[in-house]
Amino acid sequence: MADEKYTFEQAKIRLEEIATLARKKDTSLEKSLDLLEEGVRLANICTELVDHTDLGATATVETLDADRAASNEMSTDAQEVDVDA
Repeated sequence: MADEKYTFEQAKIRLEEIATLARKKDTSLEKSLDLLEEGVRLANICTELVDHTDLGATATVETLDADRAASNEMSTDAQEVDVDA
């Protein structure tokens, strides 16, 4: 499973499955440790996916903010021209 590629949703679903399995009273200690190891790997994958998504979202927000600022400057300049005219 280590070579598999996960989407965020797939990793989240598998983490939920792992949590359910780990809560069972008949799960052996060895199996619980294996589940913990897999869960930690999946949690790291989720963190990387979220961090990567946040970077993209931040860049998009910064671009939008810059566009809005430029738009506001243009409308302010236009208003000043109308007032002076």
